[in-house]
Amino acid sequence: MSATQTLGPMEAIPPFRNEPYADFSVPANRKAMEQALDGVRSQFGREYELFLGGARLKTEEKLISRNPSRPTEIVGIHQKATPALAGMAVESAFSYFPEWSRTSAEDRSRMLLRAAAIILGRKMEFDAWLVHEAGKTWP
Repeated sequence: MSATQTLGPMEAIPPFRNEPYADFSVPANRKAMEQALDGVRSQFGREYELFLGGARLKTEEKLISRNPSRPTEIVGIHQKATPALAGMAVESAFSYFPEWSRTSAEDRSRMLLRAAAIILGRKMEFDAWLVHEAGKTWP
């Protein structure tokens, strides 16, 4: 097997490499991270719904995510799923399996590569959430 793999008519996929750390001594990187931190902070306290079987749901019980560096800051409010909702999620996934099983490996790979591109394009935002929600340092 070669260092690159192809998926039919798709372009070659390069070998996996970890994303390099952002160098915050570079002014543009530092500014981008500061903007991401401010952007994320502006969303603090937002409530997120569950997405289950194509429906958005709210539950009575919530999970409160706090900034460990500043415990008075509520980063987000999440729905606390019940065992019944977890069972519904499993059943929903199982009922979708016949359709998913007919999805070609090429289409699945394209979906995965698209998701990776979205995450990479929002790298600073994802990092900013980690800084605030998990107490991670910038690097």
